[in-house]
Amino acid sequence: MEGRTDLRSVRSRKLIEQALTDILSNQGIKELTVKNLSQKAGINRGTFYLHYKDIFDLIEQTEWMRGLLKIFEPIRLNDLMKHSDEKSPFPAIAEAFRYLHLHAFFFKAVFHPSAPVELGERLKYLVGTRLYESLKQEQPSSSWSVLPAGYIIAYLGSGQFGLIQHWFITDRTLPPDEIALMLTRFIRNSPCFSHHFS
Repeated sequence: MEGRTDLRSVRSRKLIEQALTDILSNQGIKELTVKNLSQKAGINRGTFYLHYKDIFDLIEQTEWMRGLLKIFEPIRLNDLMKHSDEKSPFPAIAEAFRYLHLHAFFFKAVFHPSAPVELGERLKYLVGTRLYESLKQEQPSSSWSVLPAGYIIAYLGSGQFGLIQHWFITDRTLPPDEIALMLTRFIRNSPCFSHHFS
């Protein structure tokens, strides 16, 4: 009995993810609602809520979003600040932009200006938290540590989110490595980091 339940659960998630891909590819993020998703997947809304809290939870749990955050996970600020090659991006940042480029159908929709404000705020928090956690571990007693964490995360997240969003709005006219080099330089010259890592 438990095996059948597990198979049903896997099948439902697969149907939901397929519907998500279809809606984002053909209709855009504005049409991504639980109602539309459930209809497209051929499931009822109750089944959706068995697996996800809301649409934002679904997006965060996709393989694409988890894959992106996994790339950002090992970024060590000490290593980034010591990255001496001024003409090449920090490797993990370059990998992240190549990943965004490879899965552009998903990320272009997610970072689209018409996406719900709540989704943008959650994405800013996710990317900002990655850098903040690294900063906290590597520079625990710096002067920035007396500042409220929420403001530092908002500052870090908004900068990265804005750069990625603009890249997609301009149809990725800059190659992934070029935009990655730009972000590498922005982070290295950020007032949050530069004098703490000199």
